[in-house]
Amino acid sequence: MKNIIIIEDDIHLARLMQESLNEIENMSCKQIFTNPLDFLNNPVEADIYLLDIVMPEMNGIEAIERILKLYPNASIVMNTIKDDSETIFKALQLGASGYIDKQSFEMNFKEVFESIENGGAYMTPKIARQVISFFNQPKNISEQLTEREKDVVNGILDGLSYKLIADRYSIAIDTVRMNVKRIYRKLEINSKSELFKMMGGRGK
Repeated sequence: MKNIIIIEDDIHLARLMQESLNEIENMSCKQIFTNPLDFLNNPVEADIYLLDIVMPEMNGIEAIERILKLYPNASIVMNTIKDDSETIFKALQLGASGYIDKQSFEMNFKEVFESIENGGAYMTPKIARQVISFFNQPKNISEQLTEREKDVVNGILDGLSYKLIADRYSIAIDTVRMNVKRIYRKLEINSKSELFKMMGGRGK
């Protein structure tokens, strides 16, 4: 019998999930915690933890390492509405064994736990598409950019303001702004932090 613990702040949803899980052969869910801190203050060992991300006091991402430190052999499955690639990869890097879209939980829960039980991992199709899209990004980012856009990227990665970038390359500040918009559009990003992650902290 595999024991499952749900950590989910929506108690109504958590109870619905609990009912569904208890209908699966060899699965048992007896306990629900409404936030990770409650669980960490009163830890209970389980085979699988079904963990939400957006919760009060502590989010699910912060809880992954702490749960695995207590129970290294446990499997953690993220069950959340957050489907951005940054959150998905952060959860997987920290040790989550699966990542499912909360809105489709009912359609997937049997496959999820069969996969985990067999030593695999599971992602709902929506999440899997995000992962595939990430790995299908062009490998050589610089090939997508003009020489001027590369200059602006390097200025940003050097921590320069738009004015200092303009001064460095003897261009107008409006030209810097225009190039930044083009860079973001070409790379399909929205912020400097995303640019830093994509470029590995330095220009290519």
